[in-house]
Amino acid sequence: MKRVTQEDIAKKAGVHRGTVSRTLSNHPGIPASTRERILRIAEELGYRPDPMLASLAAYRSSNRKSGYHGVLAWLVIYTNLKQFKWFRSKTFSLYHEGAKAQADKYGYQLEIFEFDQKKYTTKRMASILRARNVKGILLCPQSLPSTTIDFAWEDFSLITFGYTLSKPELHTVTATQYRAMQYTMKMMHERGYRKIAFVFDPKHDERADNNYLSAYLSAQHKIGEAPIIYSYHVEAPEGLPAFLKEQRKEGKTIDALVVGDHLIMRKCPSIGLRLPEDYPAACPLLTDRDGKLSGVYEDSLHIGEVAVDLLTNMIMRGERGVPAKVRRVHIEGVWIEGETLPSKL
Repeated sequence: MKRVTQEDIAKKAGVHRGTVSRTLSNHPGIPASTRERILRIAEELGYRPDPMLASLAAYRSSNRKSGYHGVLAWLVIYTNLKQFKWFRSKTFSLYHEGAKAQADKYGYQLEIFEFDQKKYTTKRMASILRARNVKGILLCPQSLPSTTIDFAWEDFSLITFGYTLSKPELHTVTATQYRAMQYTMKMMHERGYRKIAFVFDPKHDERADNNYLSAYLSAQHKIGEAPIIYSYHVEAPEGLPAFLKEQRKEGKTIDALVVGDHLIMRKCPSIGLRLPEDYPAACPLLTDRDGKLSGVYEDSLHIGEVAVDLLTNMIMRGERGVPAKVRRVHIEGVWIEGETLPSKL
C-alpha cells in the first residue's frame, strides 16, 4: 500500500502541508480545534512517520552549522518567604554551568529567570518567558522537599533536577544517589568497616527521596549490622563530636562515618574532629574530584549537560507540558579515593 503522507492529510483537511507538519510536531501556535481535526484525519488515513526521512532530517540538522535557536530558561520560582539563594549551592551552580555550555553548543542562550509567586501570577510568568522567545525550561531544584508549584506548564518543554518537586511531576535528571551510597558502603565494608554511623541531615536526605538512608539501611542489613543514625545539621556540626563521645560512654563501637556534608573537612578543625585519625569517613555526594574526602563524585556539571541534551530533543519533537509518563535519567558518579578511608584490614 502507498504510504500516507502529510500532503495527503493536508488535502483531506483543506489546510497547507506546513500546518499539518506543525500539528504533528505539537506546535503551540495551532488552534486546538484545528489540531484535533488534523490528528483525527491522520489516524483515519493510517498515517505513520517515515523513520528513514526522520533520520535524514536529523542527519542534515546535525551537519548544519548551529545558528541561534532561541532562549532556554533557568527558572527559579520562590515558593516560601525566604528566597532560596540557589547559586550558593555548588551542586546547583554546576548544573547551571554545564547546562549553559551545552545550550551554547546547540545555538541556545540559557537565561536566568527568577520569580516570586507572591508577586507574579502564573499567567504573567508565562507571558514574560514567551516574550523572550523561551522554548524550553530547566527548573532549578527547590529549596525544600515536597514542593508544589503553580505555573503555565503547558506552554513549554520542561526538565527539572532531583526529587524536590512534588507536583507536578516532570522529566528529571539527577545523580544515582541510591547507587552512590551503595557503592560507598561496599567500599567501606571491603576495607573492614562494619559499624558505620549514618551522619546526614534528615532534610537533605528527604530532598533526595530518602535514597541515601534507604541504601545505607540495605547495606548494613546485608552484613547483619544494626544501623547507627545521627541527625546531622550542616549549620551546627558541633553536635557530631558530642554524639560520638556519648556513644563511646555507652560502650557502643563506631568504626567509621558515612557523611552527607561534603564540606565536613573544613569544619573538622573548629569542632575538634579529625578524619581519618579519629574516624575514617566517606561521602557519597562529593562536588570535587581533588579533595581529601573519600567517596563518590556526582559530576553535577555533566548532569546539567545531559539535561540540555534531553530538553533540546523535547523541543525538536514538540513535547510540551506536564508529561503523562515521567522519565527519570540517572547519571552515575565516580569513586574518588581521597585520604579519609584507609583500609582497616
